[in-house]
Amino acid sequence: MPSMTPRQRVYAAINHQEPDILPTALCGGPYGVVDELYLDLVRYLHLGEPAAPFRSGHSISYMDDRLLDALGTDTRYCWPALLPNSPIHPAADGETLLDSYGQVWNKAEPYYYAGTGILEASASIADFDRLVTWPDPTDPLWMAGVAERAKYLHENTDFFVVMRMVASHGPFQTACDLRGTENFLMDMSADPDNALLLLDKVTSVLAGLLRQAMLAGGDYFDMIELPGDDYAGTTSTIMSPAMFRRFIVPCIARLVQAIRSVNPRVKIMLHSDGALTRFIPEIINLGIDVLHPLEPLPATDLAAVKQQYGQQITFLGGVDITTAMRGSRQDVKAEVRRRINTLASGGGYILAPSNHLQADVPAENVVELFNAARIMGKYPIQPA
Repeated sequence: MPSMTPRQRVYAAINHQEPDILPTALCGGPYGVVDELYLDLVRYLHLGEPAAPFRSGHSISYMDDRLLDALGTDTRYCWPALLPNSPIHPAADGETLLDSYGQVWNKAEPYYYAGTGILEASASIADFDRLVTWPDPTDPLWMAGVAERAKYLHENTDFFVVMRMVASHGPFQTACDLRGTENFLMDMSADPDNALLLLDKVTSVLAGLLRQAMLAGGDYFDMIELPGDDYAGTTSTIMSPAMFRRFIVPCIARLVQAIRSVNPRVKIMLHSDGALTRFIPEIINLGIDVLHPLEPLPATDLAAVKQQYGQQITFLGGVDITTAMRGSRQDVKAEVRRRINTLASGGGYILAPSNHLQADVPAENVVELFNAARIMGKYPIQPA
């Protein structure tokens, strides 16, 4: 098969065609490298001085094209200058940080987690505007630098250009941050009107940010990531299909429309962890092109998912980060072979970690992951 450029390779996979080699990705919004591991990789690969952090308030702070070049991945990234849920504003107590909604975040080195929700004590509509600071998505600060980076990557490289998430959390998870997860899940049942209104207000912010991202770089993006939203646990979804259709589908539809109204051709990725299989048909109907992470869980039959949906949506991810990536290099090779055998046939698969690679993953295993994918991922796939 003739050699393809990285951009051609990823497009072939998304279009459910078999490329020359299985495409690979790293450093997207939900499949990055935590800071400690990044610094280990810089040393291991002799890359010189670390890159300057591209953001603060997160445990994943570096975007380094040198690392992606060394690993041979096919995607390169643009990113917002600021995310609304980044905890970067010092709170009055001197101990915690606030995001742009005014939500408190606590730090447990090196991670941040949402503290008590601003609205945890009240689901009153009057409190939505009194207690929450709703970010202005038209502020040019959010997308500073995006246009320049996107234009450069599109015109001067042959990589597949991805716009990272404009917010780490989507409508559902942001509502859970503000209201408290248990409270918001109860609201969806006992107080649906208020739950819908809160989702609507959050979605308006996120749709506005996505539109601004598209206006900045949408002529150059090959794909844009939706803010991540988790609707499932490790064994099943955390809401019924009926609730998903009532509360979540309209939110995703608005986000997709905000993107497509600027560039109807750009590919769209959704990240949603957990055993999500029964929601995949709805996600396909919403016009999502790529789904991350297809998490390898006992409750998810990856072969069956590929067989049933593999010609309708592309899967990005699949690589087990909890066992295989923390094991030996042989464990990593075996994981790559499993994912290729299960997911790569006929295209529709981009190999990547199923979530952020953590500090307990050896640097040499990251290198092995992408080396093995390049060697084993030549099409036509030869089953082992």
